Amino acid sequence: MNRGEVLSADRKQLVKSAYEAVRSFGADVGNLRVSNTAIEFDLLLDSEDKLGDSLKAIESKIGPLLTLRKLDVQSPPIEKTEAIRLGLGLFDEERYWESHEALESAWKQAEGDEKEILQGLILIAASLVHWQKNEMQVTLSVMERARDKLMRHQTEYSGIDLVALTNRLDGILNANEPIFFKLKASNNNL
Repeated sequence: MNRGEVLSADRKQLVKSAYEAVRSFGADVGNLRVSNTAIEFDLLLDSEDKLGDSLKAIESKIGPLLTLRKLDVQSPPIEKTEAIRLGLGLFDEERYWESHEALESAWKQAEGDEKEILQGLILIAASLVHWQKNEMQVTLSVMERARDKLMRHQTEYSGIDLVALTNRLDGILNANEPIFFKLKASNNNL
């Protein structure tokens, strides 16, 4: 758990620390991302029987485990409405990678304008994954693509005021300063 004490700028040191904790188990750490509330990463193991020891070692360096998900297992299909609900909730928890995955599931089932709106939301999540990895230029570039998709749909979608959201993205892009924010929050937070 991260209580805002660790920043995405600390990513390289976190990767090094996590790797040092698990390398004796033949494990590696990849794709580490830092949000205000958590530190996410992929733990790469050659054998699942080393999982318990690897997790204990990482927890001693980084902090308690919040969730664990196997990435090499195909997730069951999710109905579109549920995928959207899940994706927006994960976004608001700053779990952008998982949000991207859930929204992509909905996108595959969508058509027309809804498909483009979902693609815009997916791009926002993807941009913030890059921000969690301290990749400023990629963050802004992907966020600009998201804004361009969403500005064609100035309406409400699943409780999100797309006009306010587009304005939020414009502000971030004009300031050249990415920030974490919530999608499903009141318009005051957009």
